[in-house]
Amino acid sequence: MRIKHVQVDVVDLDRLNSLFVRIETDTGLIGTGETVLKRRDATVEANIKEIASYLLGKDPLPIEDHFEKLYRDTFWVGGPMHAAGRSAVDMALWDIKGQFYHAPIYQMLGGPTRDRVPVYAHAGASSPERLAASLNALVERGYRAAKVGLPWFYGGRDAAPDDPWRSIGFGDRSLKETELVPTRMFAMAAAYFEAARDAVGWDFELMVDCHGRLNLANAVRLSDALAPYKLLFIEEPLPPESATEFARLSARSVTPIAAGERLASLYDVRPYLEQGALGVLQCDLANCGGFTGAKKIAALAEAYMVPFAPHNPNGPIATLAAAHLMMAIPNALLLETGGGETEAAVFADAVDHPPAIADGYLSLDDRPGLGAALLPDVAQRRPRGTYTATR
Repeated sequence: MRIKHVQVDVVDLDRLNSLFVRIETDTGLIGTGETVLKRRDATVEANIKEIASYLLGKDPLPIEDHFEKLYRDTFWVGGPMHAAGRSAVDMALWDIKGQFYHAPIYQMLGGPTRDRVPVYAHAGASSPERLAASLNALVERGYRAAKVGLPWFYGGRDAAPDDPWRSIGFGDRSLKETELVPTRMFAMAAAYFEAARDAVGWDFELMVDCHGRLNLANAVRLSDALAPYKLLFIEEPLPPESATEFARLSARSVTPIAAGERLASLYDVRPYLEQGALGVLQCDLANCGGFTGAKKIAALAEAYMVPFAPHNPNGPIATLAAAHLMMAIPNALLLETGGGETEAAVFADAVDHPPAIADGYLSLDDRPGLGAALLPDVAQRRPRGTYTATR
């Protein structure tokens, strides 16, 4: 069996572009992978086409060897920009391998460690009242956990015109970690989670995503302010460049600190684990080497007794890939999903067997490989969108 064609399509999933890779063999098997690297679609697309020149004519089954060659033989080994294309290709190769051996990928990775994968959704937070309403809607849909992105960390973009976040002087600017943070913002943050707990009680897991916007002192203040509300974790309170700063924060926070979405290899992850910097690791399969890279990372985290909760605000193929990994590893915590009805409709419009989420869990069946494929005309029906600038 040999690889005869590699196709990459950039598909608009409404809030982002996904890059879908299809690897076709001379036996008719087709594997599918996905990556998302927001606002760098053209760069990653070009990289995948370069990777295709290596893959053509190769046996798709020795995936570890392909992974090592694509990582080291390029000389430029690090970073998500380099890892994104390889990640999608790795997913597609594992999809072929599963189909070849007539087994789902989670069986190929060692077999199930659980019957289904717990998931969480995103909750809107333009005001405490709107957050409470958003969480109640998720409860109605069966979710048992949600992550909140406070308007603060988007420079006020997501706040309603009458929301007090807009009164503190940040307007539409993105907050930088070294800028003044008015001290009353911490009380305002607490008010959001007080409303959240009033809405959903204590059996619902809550998290907050800070998008790396704080320095150490202010991250400690936020952790202290939110401690009464028993969050499952605080995500990326600090920029990702320094494991040492994360370690200092984790030593002072009663709430576990989570990060890892911008770490692209086990070598990036290692100092965070060695320094006890994280309570939860969040590498993204679409950007850390696909199944092969993420399995290594999860095993390294297991050695430090750190749970793995993949970053995954991605499309349907990446979501299924993350679920297969979570089914097979012992230190799986829970999996990120968007959670909205619109997202479910978009996924159903893109693949033949979209992720099946019910009662706060994603379930997989025994279909071989990933268990899903792109619908044949999706790239024509959903051509790439324009997502520019930074946020």
